[in-house]
Amino acid sequence: MRFEIVRDGQRELGARIEDVAQDAIDATALAYAHDASIDVEEHLRAQLSSRAIGAADGETLIEVGREIRAGRHPSVGWQDGPV
Repeated sequence: MRFEIVRDGQRELGARIEDVAQDAIDATALAYAHDASIDVEEHLRAQLSSRAIGAADGETLIEVGREIRAGRHPSVGWQDGPV
């Protein structure tokens, strides 16, 4: 799973990109746990975008989405709090 900074002019995130991505994954997994009808990939894309990052390729979104829907929790960085 690979991620990249997508906001123009932004070079620093204030944390490792994997940790920022993990926050977005955690938020998406929590949303899915509360509402299994959400579009997981679209929700993840929005969560990543709100943090100025994006998936480096489409396969990353598909892989993370598949893991979330299967009830597994993808891990790419440190979690800041409970999931």
